[in-house]
Amino acid sequence: MSIVGSVLAVLAFLLAWPVPAALSRFRGDPISKVILWQAVGLSGGLSLIGTALAFAVAPDSRSLSEGLWQLARGESHTTLTVFGWIFLIIAVALIARLLGCLALTFYSARKTRVRHDEILHLLSEPSATYPDTRIITTDEAVAYCLPQGPRKGTAVLSTGLLEVLSEDERTAVIAHERAHLDFRHDVLVIPFAAWHRALPFFSATAIGLNSINGQIELMADDQAREQVDPAILAQAVREAAGISPEHRSDLSVQRIDRLSRPLDPARIPVRVTSSLVALGLLLVPSLLLFAPIAAGI
Repeated sequence: MSIVGSVLAVLAFLLAWPVPAALSRFRGDPISKVILWQAVGLSGGLSLIGTALAFAVAPDSRSLSEGLWQLARGESHTTLTVFGWIFLIIAVALIARLLGCLALTFYSARKTRVRHDEILHLLSEPSATYPDTRIITTDEAVAYCLPQGPRKGTAVLSTGLLEVLSEDERTAVIAHERAHLDFRHDVLVIPFAAWHRALPFFSATAIGLNSINGQIELMADDQAREQVDPAILAQAVREAAGISPEHRSDLSVQRIDRLSRPLDPARIPVRVTSSLVALGLLLVPSLLLFAPIAAGI
C-alpha cells in the first residue's frame, strides 16, 4: 500500500504544479484546454484524497479498495495506527471541504446572480433595439451577461461602449454575450472557483481558474463566428480597449489575433488528442483507487 500511496502522492504533486504550469502555456483550441483542465482538477483531487486513504489503510491491507472495505465494515479501525487515523481524518476532511466548497460556490453564485439582477433593474434600462439586453449609463466600456432573467439570461452593455461601436459591432458583441448564456459558461467556471476556494494555497487552482475564465471568452468568440463576421467582433474588442484600460490585456490581444484569422482546421484532431490525454489522467488514480473493487476484491 505504501507503493500505491507514493504513486498517488507523486501524481498529486505533478498535478499541483508542473502540469498546470505547462498547461497554462498551451495556446491551442480552447475546448481542448478546458477538457484538460477538468481532467487535471478531477485527477488531482482523486490523487490527493487517494494518497491520504492509501497511507491510512497501509500496511495491513493488500489493496486500497480492500482496506477501505474492511474499514467501512468496522473490521480494521481498531488496528489503525496513530498515523493511520491522521491520514484518514485528512482524507475525510479533504472530501468534506471539496464537496462543501462546491455546494457553497453554487449557492453563492445563485445568490449573487439574483442580487445582481435586482440591482441591474434599478440601474439600467431595457434596450429598445436588442431583445433581452439592458443598457447601463457609464462612460466605461462594459459588456457582460447575467444568467438571470428572461430566457437564458440578459446581455448588459454600457452607453459608453455603444457610442463607439457601429451597428454591426454592437450585434457582434451581443452575439458573443449570448454565446456565454447559450452554453452556460457560468456553470463551467463554478467547479474551478470551488476548487480554488477549497485549496487556495495550491497555485494550480488559481492558474486553472484564471485560464478557464480566459478560455470561455475564446469559446464565446468561436461560437459568435457562426452569426457575425469575426473581423467585426475583433474591431469591437479594439474599440473597447481604446476607451477602457481593463480591456487592454493579453487576453484581448489574443482574442483579436484569433478573430483576425480562420479557425485552425486541426482543432478537431487536437480535441480528440486532448480527450485521450484527459482520459489517461483520470484513469491512473481511478484504477489505483477502484480497480480491485471491479475485480470483486
